Amino acid sequence: MPCSSVTAAPSLYLNIPTSDPEASLQFFTAIGFETIKEYTDGETKSFRLPAPNNSVCVMVHGHKRFKEFMRPATEITDATKTTEVLISLAVNRKEVVDEWVAKVVAAGGTADPYTLEGYGQGMNMYTRSFADLDGHIWEAVAMLGTPGEKKE
Repeated sequence: MPCSSVTAAPSLYLNIPTSDPEASLQFFTAIGFETIKEYTDGETKSFRLPAPNNSVCVMVHGHKRFKEFMRPATEITDATKTTEVLISLAVNRKEVVDEWVAKVVAAGGTADPYTLEGYGQGMNMYTRSFADLDGHIWEAVAMLGTPGEKKE
């Protein structure tokens, strides 16, 4: 099922649970994710990430739907209490990292649930984290140089 007639289907699908699919729809569209209508219904909201990550689809499922995809006899993680995954979004410039965090806060998310020393500058990046409405941890990352190259 193609996403649209002019855009290639995503090459990676991230599936995460939500306690409120409609609130997730509002949150993710407010921070710039594009709804993929062909993959969206009452229990699942699907989004294409903004460029340069637009080959990635995030599918946010209500708990009942998410359980259909899980291993039997396991539980959905409460992302506010357990770190299940860290999702990093590549951006082109340092300023865009801060713009992402500002959009997240305006949409009801949480800024900087953790920070790296110097925002990761010692690892040739500038990164800030944020949590979505269900507590999933995301970060926006701008690479400051090539791997192994030290930036002052």
